Amino acid sequence: MKNMVILFVMLLSMAGLTACVSANANAPNTSSENNTTIEMKLDENYDDTDPFINERLFCVSEDLSTLTAEGTFEMDGESGILEVKDNKTKEVLWSNTWEGSVKSEIFSISLENLKKETEYAMSFTGTKISYATIGISFESDLVQEREEPLR
Repeated sequence: MKNMVILFVMLLSMAGLTACVSANANAPNTSSENNTTIEMKLDENYDDTDPFINERLFCVSEDLSTLTAEGTFEMDGESGILEVKDNKTKEVLWSNTWEGSVKSEIFSISLENLKKETEYAMSFTGTKISYATIGISFESDLVQEREEPLR
């Protein structure tokens, strides 16, 4: 009987620990200490050109061999393309395309060989857009969003 009580307590403890781990695994990351987030929110009143383009600029404070980010995307429109490119040379470093309505999609970005003296652009081009919402969180405090292009 004593062994059954010990076994029961052990199983109960294991179940409790598993529940804590599972709850923490699904909890959102609220720490923005080491992240930079760039957001774009567009609606049909944003621009009357079709296609329209919206860009955000960013740079890194030191050379990076690899930079990763996680993005979220929602859209009601015909099509949209999101690109990360060198703002001077226009070389596309990463891109993704969506067609039609997208409820909510999570995606990953991996960029290689970023240089601190280079300015990068996150560019969204859309056609027949009613709305689009984009959020990109870089997993580094070495990324800074810029308001104006480098001169």
